[in-house]
Amino acid sequence: MTPVGVRAFAVFFALVLQSTAAKSETFTFAIGDWPPFTSRDAPGYGLHARKVTETFRAAGHDVHYEFFPWLRSLEMTRHGSMPATFSWIYKKERTEDFIYPETPIDLARYVYFYREDRFPDGLENLTFEEIKSRGLTVVGIPGYWYQAPLEKAGVLFQSVPQEKQAWNMLAHGRADLYIEIDRVGLAHSRAVLTDESESIAMSEPIRIFPLYILFSKAHPEGARMKDIWDTYAAQAGISPPGSAIR
Repeated sequence: MTPVGVRAFAVFFALVLQSTAAKSETFTFAIGDWPPFTSRDAPGYGLHARKVTETFRAAGHDVHYEFFPWLRSLEMTRHGSMPATFSWIYKKERTEDFIYPETPIDLARYVYFYREDRFPDGLENLTFEEIKSRGLTVVGIPGYWYQAPLEKAGVLFQSVPQEKQAWNMLAHGRADLYIEIDRVGLAHSRAVLTDESESIAMSEPIRIFPLYILFSKAHPEGARMKDIWDTYAAQAGISPPGSAIR
């Protein structure tokens, strides 16, 4: 290649790099602490945050995470001060304010957690009606998906405001069951109960829900971020973080 050709190639390559850099953007997400899915202290901010980071990087973009209380993350995204938040279960009423992508970020596998000495032979996947007939009590967080159907079935539902209280009630025999996502429950029980967590077991999944990124209808970048996610989540070859767990 002649010197002129070398210079021409160098100029062309520089223009390509400049064009690529000009197209690269940084997108912000509002999230909260939900180990092991999202956490300030986890590598890459948790399993779900790492998947979002890798997917947007595959599209040539960077991401930034801002941590807030969960309700504030949702409301900021609803009103358009933030463009997106994750991870959330589908609720029809949310479609008025949020865009749900086609591609979920993960699957939430809800199980029963219980003391091993309370059910030494294990615990099958009881229906809520069977829980009622066996006289078992359930501790949980008010407003979660399970509260209304449990109460409709006549189960004694003991409401507590924080997961820490639920784990302590379960560990000390003041409730028979606690419904939680498998990996979340394992992380929380170890953090709250430390060595006592060895006495806690879990059932097979009783309900499985897709978890989604919610993109804001009120934010100008919401729809475009949704398109980037749906386009690159599959192309990036990144499987849902919990896809191998059954």
